[in-house]
Amino acid sequence: MTKNYEPPLTTNPHSPLYRVDKAIRAAQQRLDAAIDAKRHHTSQNLAYEVIKEAREGLKKCELLRVAKIKEVAQRAAESGVIEK
Repeated sequence: MTKNYEPPLTTNPHSPLYRVDKAIRAAQQRLDAAIDAKRHHTSQNLAYEVIKEAREGLKKCELLRVAKIKEVAQRAAESGVIEK
């Protein structure tokens, strides 16, 4: 299950959101790996803990992305690139 982001995740390494978007991709991969491990792991309690930590990591990355978008928008507005 993938989430659609607005603006979409960037692949341009010169974009100000590149590092944040890369962290989101990595967190999503960790979550997918944890879910796959749960299917094959005998210790369900351990699997649930790993999935919980992976979801929390993904949520933190998504909140960081929102903050970075606001920061970039504020800098652009201050420099006069975007007029309101």
